[in-house]
This record gives sequence, C-alpha cells and structure tokens, in this order.
Amino acid sequence: MKWMRRGTALVLAFLLSVAVLAAGGGESLVTLSVLRKEYLDTVSEKARQKAASLEQKANAYLEEKTQETEDALLSQAAGPLLDAVLAQVGEKGRIVELNKGDTVTGPLGAGFVMREGTAEVTGTEVVNVTAGGTRPGGWVIARNIYYMIPQNDQSGIRITSDTARVQLLDGAATSQDTVDGYQVQHLAYAQALSVMGLFKGTDVGFELEREPTRLECLIMLIRLLGEEQAALSYEGSHPFTDITGWQAANRYVAYAVHMGYTNGVSATEFAPNQPCNAATMYTYVLRALGYSDKLGDFVWNSTDRVMMVQTGILTQSEMETIQRGIFRRDQAAFVLWRSLSAALKNSDVTLVSKLIATGAVTQAQYDQARQNVPS
Repeated sequence: MKWMRRGTALVLAFLLSVAVLAAGGGESLVTLSVLRKEYLDTVSEKARQKAASLEQKANAYLEEKTQETEDALLSQAAGPLLDAVLAQVGEKGRIVELNKGDTVTGPLGAGFVMREGTAEVTGTEVVNVTAGGTRPGGWVIARNIYYMIPQNDQSGIRITSDTARVQLLDGAATSQDTVDGYQVQHLAYAQALSVMGLFKGTDVGFELEREPTRLECLIMLIRLLGEEQAALSYEGSHPFTDITGWQAANRYVAYAVHMGYTNGVSATEFAPNQPCNAATMYTYVLRALGYSDKLGDFVWNSTDRVMMVQTGILTQSEMETIQRGIFRRDQAAFVLWRSLSAALKNSDVTLVSKLIATGAVTQAQYDQARQNVPS
C-alpha cells in the first residue's frame, strides 16, 4: 500500500503547487481548503466503490467455493448412504459406461449419480438433491451425489473425462442410447435450439428418435421465421376439420395457411399427425431463407436437395446420409441448426442475424446455444 500513499501524496503536492503558483500570480484559482476537500472526497468515493465491488466479488467467490467444498465432502461420505437410500425406495436405475463428450439429460425429475469420471453441467442448471440447491451450467459434477433435472429444458451433464460411469434414474438418458434400434446423434443441436426457443420437446423430452409430424414441422418453420407470437395471436380460421384437441394448433395452421406457408392434403384435411419427410423439412427451411418453390427457385422432393447443398446447410455426404434412412426429429434438429448460419436469398445476412435483428431471439441466447454444440 506504500505506492498508493506515495502516489496520493505526489498528486496532492502537485495540486497544491498549482494553487500556490496561481496565488503568486496575483489571483487564486481555487482555495486550498476547497482543493483538499474535492480531491479527498473524490478519492474517498472511488475507494468506497472499489471496496463494495471487491466485497461483492469476494462473497460470490466464497459462496461458490463453499458449494464446491460441500459437494466434495459429501462426495467422499455419501456413497454408501446414497446406495442405502436408493435401495430403500426401490430405485436402482441403470449404470452406463460413457465416453468423453457423451451427454446425460432427460425430462423434468430425471436424476443421475456420477459414479466414476468427471463431468460438467450443460444447459441452465441441475439440482443437487443430496446437499440442496442448484448447480449452474459449467459446474463440475461431484461423485456419489444425486442430481436432478428441474425443468424440461434438456439441462444435464457432459462427460469431460476419457471414460465415466453414471447411474441413470427416473428417465434420464444418454446420447448413446438407442430407441427401436436408432441411436440419437444430434442431441446437442436440439438442446442448443431449445435455448433459443426454436425447438421444443414434450413432457418426455425431445423424442429425437421418432419421426416428426406435419404439424411439428410447420411449427418449426414458423419459429424459424421468427413469427411464433404472430401465429399464436392470429384469430383467423382454416378449412381443415382434422385439427382438434389443441387450440394453439388451430392458430398455427390458420396463420400458416393465411401466409401461404402450407397446404392441406385435401380441401378439408391437413393430416397434422402424418409423418413429415425430409423433403417437406427442406422446403420449409428454404422458404425461411426466402426461396420460393412457387417462383421456381427449387422443386419439392427434387432440386430442393440441390439447394440445401448449394446454400451450405448440408454437405453432399450429410444429405446422402439423411436420405438413406427414416427422417427423424433428430435429423430435423440438425437441419434447423445448420440453417441458422445460412445466408438469406440474395443477401449476406444470415438467418440467425435476421432472427436477432427482429427480436425473435437474443444474441445472448445464441451465444449460450453455441457453447454446447460441436464445432
């Protein structure tokens, strides 16, 4: 602190000399008492602000370190106790072997216990059931602690060690899991889109293993256009008789028909639960970029595939891989994410830049989403 005192003394000496010189010239510019008061008051206020800032940062740091220490101590002591409790309530779950980069997520209430290896929280947060309290994104998970997913935003963990063993409870799933013989590949993209409000799941998660429906693909298009709020507030009607049970669905479809985004399978049927194939998804994405099949920019289930490659959304290899199998919500999430960085028709502006400019998503949401997707 000597340098601070020395610096203060030098500044004061300089200012005092200015005052003396001015006085010697016949007219004082400022009185010595005023000079001392204003300077010392300024230094005092800056010191107070600095102290308050340091105190706030120190408290936050101590809180974080306290939680880390608490988790570490519980990790050492809670293993046998946790096993006994889980056995008492009849909850064994399943233990899986995972590799670096694999993820664990699930619907609200899904739980997991890190048995071996290391991992960090992805998404918003998870709940430390053992110790109480939440642990935010980026938090290093402790072993032998029961964590739970508190909401349907696909928060979870990503493995950071070469290998790991994780006990899955209450519906938790991994990126290695297969459903009906299909292994989910693009969970990270679905999670990223979810952060931006562009891809949503159901009460059992993203359901990436199944085919999307025509209604789901249409809603994805409306979100990609940044027009979801306009659709949900639309009060017009549509001619279809097979959309029942969900009022919002009627609004989505009526808005899309009004805007010319979609047609039914007949004059009175929309077939909302019919599977949405890749060609329909490509058409919707290209329309979101400003291309028009009506004006001849592409042809459905034909040159749409060429356009998807030309716009840089997919590589030829990726296109061929998608075309070989059943089109699932997994691939839909991948296509949607890749479309965000594609340029609009006759423009250098990307789709995501348009969404941010119109307020449909925020820059902060996009920045957070990009943290958890493969580079």
